[in-house]
Amino acid sequence: MSNIKNLIVGDHRDPRDEIQEIFPAQATSSSEQVASEWARSVLESAEVEASNEVSAIAALRKAEPRLGLKSAVFITKTVNNS
Repeated sequence: MSNIKNLIVGDHRDPRDEIQEIFPAQATSSSEQVASEWARSVLESAEVEASNEVSAIAALRKAEPRLGLKSAVFITKTVNNS
């Protein structure tokens, strides 16, 4: 139901909240760091460059179906900026 609502009114959640839910922080890494490391691994396995944002986002969402579009974009930008 919330996916339909998000399509109609837009998803206004902070993508970091979803990232924290999917990629819990570890003793030495924040949720964002865990997600970025995971994303690098996924993109390397899929042979997709993070700079190819559309393909990178698609690969991340395919690897983790719970990952929303905003969160996938956020992670891709984080990987690109590091």
